[in-house]
Amino acid sequence: MKSIRVVTLNLWNGQRGVERRMEVLVPQLVALQPHVVTLQEVIEKPGAMQQAQLIASALRAEYRFGCVDPESAGGPIGNAIVSRLPIVSDSRLSLPGRERDPRGALRCEITTPCGRVSVVTTHLSWELDAPHIREQQVLVLDEFARAGTGEMPTIMTGDFNCTPDSLVHQFLTGRASLEGRGTYWRDCFQRRHPHSDGFTWSARNPNVVRSVERNRRVDYIFVGPMKDDGPGAIQHARVVLDLPGGDDTFPSDHFGVFAEIALGPVDNGV
Repeated sequence: MKSIRVVTLNLWNGQRGVERRMEVLVPQLVALQPHVVTLQEVIEKPGAMQQAQLIASALRAEYRFGCVDPESAGGPIGNAIVSRLPIVSDSRLSLPGRERDPRGALRCEITTPCGRVSVVTTHLSWELDAPHIREQQVLVLDEFARAGTGEMPTIMTGDFNCTPDSLVHQFLTGRASLEGRGTYWRDCFQRRHPHSDGFTWSARNPNVVRSVERNRRVDYIFVGPMKDDGPGAIQHARVVLDLPGGDDTFPSDHFGVFAEIALGPVDNGV
């Protein structure tokens, strides 16, 4: 195993025909043959809808769920990481934000044949007038994701609710500082498709068509540290889970992102 295949997707919790949406999602997800799937807006309600468990079962994988809001109307909601590779530990982080809109992050340490890889997933505040909150959140998130990183890459994913021109994205990709601090993560999709829009919040999706601000790239897979010719090199990346079923049902209101990331030496810098 020389690389790891990762998919991230905001599941849109139990909204609008969730049972049918999951029926459309699962075959598309299985076809991608991911090693790891990271999920946001996940409903895990025992005896009812358990989205992460359903996906883990289809992939013959294990999973961890990080509850963010146990009092959500549809059942406990949060982030999840599904892995076909062994998960050796997990940890959770509460992010700063508005009291009625809790946000968090989940981190799993995953064993691969090349060494242990950290995978983090998160969902930042969504409000268009809340960039200052997302900036506070990403500072805490960066520390959480960076903790204990070694020679193997850390993979940070999720719905960041901001576009590549935002200060949050500029901070993460080393183009701006926040509160006198800097960091660097490589944006997998941008690395492979520097001139493509890569919209994950798209007017092609009828679940988005009423949105005020459509056609935005807000879902990401980041890698750090990385080497162009070794662990962390981005071999492939693309938008996925963007096709409807035969009845025009899309899996979510978001599209997903796929990345294949090297775990060992590669022949050419990518």
